[in-house]
Amino acid sequence: MDDFFYLCGLMVALLVVSNLWVYWRVLLPLRKLAAQATALTGGDLTVFQSPCGGIGEIDQLRRAMAGMVGHIRRTQQQTSVYRDALTNGQEAERARIAHELHDDTTQALIAIAQSLDLAGQWIGTERPQAAEMLKGARIQAVEAVGNLRRLIADLRPPALEELGLVPALRMLNLPDIVIDVEVEGQQRRLDEHEELALFRVAQEAVRNSARHGLVHQIDMQVAYLKDRTRLVVTDDGKGFDLARMDTLAAEGHYGLLGIQERIQHLNGTVAVRTAPKQGTRIQVEIPLKTDFQPSDVVRDPVCSAIIQPQQAYGSTVYEGERYYFCCPVCQGAFQRDPQLYLVENHNQSED
Repeated sequence: MDDFFYLCGLMVALLVVSNLWVYWRVLLPLRKLAAQATALTGGDLTVFQSPCGGIGEIDQLRRAMAGMVGHIRRTQQQTSVYRDALTNGQEAERARIAHELHDDTTQALIAIAQSLDLAGQWIGTERPQAAEMLKGARIQAVEAVGNLRRLIADLRPPALEELGLVPALRMLNLPDIVIDVEVEGQQRRLDEHEELALFRVAQEAVRNSARHGLVHQIDMQVAYLKDRTRLVVTDDGKGFDLARMDTLAAEGHYGLLGIQERIQHLNGTVAVRTAPKQGTRIQVEIPLKTDFQPSDVVRDPVCSAIIQPQQAYGSTVYEGERYYFCCPVCQGAFQRDPQLYLVENHNQSED
C-alpha cells in the first residue's frame, strides 16, 4: 500500500515538474513571442532583438522573425535614402532648368524685345538699320525656340511620344559602346506612363553600365507578349556581387533602386542577374493594360508640343501634308515661314 502511494506521489511530482517545465520553456516564451509580434504590429521594429528564452525551436523562430524585420528596416531605410536623393535630384533639375531658362531663353527674349523697340524707332528714318535689327531679332527667336526644344527633349524625349519605345531606344547612344536593340512580337504603343518608365529603365541601365561596368556591348530586347511587355538589358561589363545589392543605396548608388520603384509602381517585376566579371542582365516586365487604346498624337512643328489632332487649335496643309498646332500663335508663325520650322525640325531629328 505504501508503495502505491509512493508511486502516486512520484507521478504527481513528475506531472507538476513537467507542467512547470512546459510553462517555463514553452508557454511563457510563446507568450513573450506573441507579445513581441503584437508590438510589431504597432510599429516597433526593434522588439525581436531581445531574446524570449524557451526551447531552441522557439528562439529559432524569433531569430527568423527578427531577420525578416531587419530586412524590412533596411528596405525602409533604403527607400528613405532614395526618396531624399530623388527629392534632391528633382530640386537640382529644377534649378538647372531655371538657370538655363534665365541665362538662355529670358536673355534672348529681352534682347528680342530691345531689337524690336529699336526697329520700331528706326523704321521711319533708318530703314536699313531697322531691317537689320528685325533680322537679328528673328535669328535670336529661332535660337530661343531651339533652346526650349532641347529643354523639352531633356524632360520627355519627343521620339518616345512620336515614334514609340523601340525607336526611342534605338536613338540611345554612347561613345565607344555598341547598343543593339531587338524586338520580339508585334510592336504596339503602350500607355505613355509605361513607355516612359521602360525608356527610363533602359536609360538608367545604360548609364549604370557606362559608369561602372567597363562595358563595350549592350544588348536590349523588347518583347511584346500577349499579356505583358518585357524589357531585357544585358551588358558585357564587370558585373557586381548581387549580395551587395541591398547596400548599394546606402553607398549612394540609386540606379537599381530607382528601376525597382518605377516598375513596382506599374505592378511589374524586376529581376537582376549578375556576378563579378560576368556582366549584368536586368529584366523588367509590366502587365498589359487591357483598357489602353493608343492615341494618334502629332507634334506642333513650331513649339514641339505633343497634341491629339482632334484637340488641336487648327491645322494647315503645306506641300500636301497637314500640320497641327496647339495655339493661334504657332499656326500664324508657321504660315508666315513654314520652311523655317520644317528645317529646324529636320535638323533636330538628325541630332
